[in-house]
Amino acid sequence: MAKVSDKEFDLDIDVNEHNALMMEKMHSMRKDGQHSDLVIKVGSEEFLVHKNMMSAGSDYFDAMLSHDNLETNTGIVDMQDVDVESVKVCIDYIYTGKASITLERSEQLLHVATLMQLSVLCDKIAEFLKAKLDVKSFLIIKQIASMFEIQTLITACDDFALSNMGAISQEECFNELDVEFISFMVGSKNLSYSEDSKLAVLLQWIKADIDQRRKLLVEMINLINLNNVSYRYATFLVENERLCSESPVILKLLFLKMAEKFGVEGASAEIPASASEFNAFAVFDKTSKTINSFYPEKSEWQELKNLHDSMINSNYTAVMVKDFIYVFIGNCSVYRINISEPDSTWNKIADHQCHHGQYLRAAVCDGFIYLCDKETLDEYNISQNMWTVVKSEKITLYNCTLVGLQESLYVIGGFLNGSLSSVSRYSQQSSWSSVKAMNVHRQNPAATVYGNRIFVAGGFDGVYLSSTEFYNPQTDSWTNLSSMTVPRGGFCLYAVENKLFAIGGNRQGSKSIEKYNFESSRWEHLMNFPDNMDIAPRASLAFKLPP
Repeated sequence: MAKVSDKEFDLDIDVNEHNALMMEKMHSMRKDGQHSDLVIKVGSEEFLVHKNMMSAGSDYFDAMLSHDNLETNTGIVDMQDVDVESVKVCIDYIYTGKASITLERSEQLLHVATLMQLSVLCDKIAEFLKAKLDVKSFLIIKQIASMFEIQTLITACDDFALSNMGAISQEECFNELDVEFISFMVGSKNLSYSEDSKLAVLLQWIKADIDQRRKLLVEMINLINLNNVSYRYATFLVENERLCSESPVILKLLFLKMAEKFGVEGASAEIPASASEFNAFAVFDKTSKTINSFYPEKSEWQELKNLHDSMINSNYTAVMVKDFIYVFIGNCSVYRINISEPDSTWNKIADHQCHHGQYLRAAVCDGFIYLCDKETLDEYNISQNMWTVVKSEKITLYNCTLVGLQESLYVIGGFLNGSLSSVSRYSQQSSWSSVKAMNVHRQNPAATVYGNRIFVAGGFDGVYLSSTEFYNPQTDSWTNLSSMTVPRGGFCLYAVENKLFAIGGNRQGSKSIEKYNFESSRWEHLMNFPDNMDIAPRASLAFKLPP
């Protein structure tokens, strides 16, 4: 008889499939009460389970069932002060590896998962809460993070608060924040808000419970850099806020600001009082396939032009030159239409030179249109209908924005010279030069010109930003303004008449428009887009409509 080899061969069994089948079988046995040897009681509810499964899945049950005690002798575990639905979710998780959650039930589920020592489930709940962190959920998630001492979630809440203080202050929950957290926000050196904004938020919080918090004003106001509070706001406070007019600290601040106001320093921060040449703006709505214009004076929308078919599912940006709208698509296509002619249609003109991707930005400057690329600018001579490429070996233009002022093009934010706050200036006469960096690091912000100043808002730096600042080219300086009501990135910013308008964007701002009033120095929500509108985020326009 031939000798049979005793060499072993791996049958290549799918371990994951085997484990899944075993888990499914155990789960089925649990639901049918088959071979169960342990009862978990929560009030009047009873769950039939298996000791081995619960011990394998939970360190809590493993420790409990490894000793001679009441639970091992009776086969009954009576859980007190826990939510029955959360216990069910945790048992299902042990048997299936699956779990579902809602924001409302997250605290109870995290409590039970922590009690049962289900570390993976706890981590997944923390990840869920971090992803759900927004203005509405901020307080409850912050409380959960502190209650269970989840450091990653605590840090996420802190970072969110520093970037969204203005929006959080508009929520009812803001007044419930404790003195330590308010002090943390207004005293942070990393906060991308002006000192005016921080002082306004502090006063709002104090006035919410003025009898108990009045005494905290003097102590907490020292957390703010009072030297950077504007003369206008200091004057407003003394004239309109009794809490401030009775405060020696605020009165001293106003006195110092008056001395600065009428001295040599400080005049450069003033914004010239001049109305924008534009009286309307327009958005590209992919749902209705139209350009819709909005006239703030009349507060009404009207259809302006139909979109070209190539604009329905593409990334693009647009600029306005006299009566013409130019649209630049990431695949290098360029289209133009004359809005002053009722019967005009889109015409395709010469393609631009580089593939610029989803963060395409454009600006008009001194008879040319410019488009961004990672290391180049496309330069379009409007009169000659001709493209050329502007190169720079020192400047990376990824995730920046463009704006033209006088005869210079400004390239703002993104990865410029290795810094997210860098600003570079380009002119055909003097080529490239650097100007003063912004106060805030920003990728993909929005920018516009008003009163011979460059205004920059929003963007992204780990989180979406709501901060606003402006650049004075005469003094090469940046000044912080109050922050937008919500953080925005990838949106459009325009000056229309004597206000700024922030239109669309990413995250919370994608469906809304807000405006900045120079008289009150504040942003305020203007409107939400209808639910069925799908706005191209980087393709809004400002222009002049006939009265």
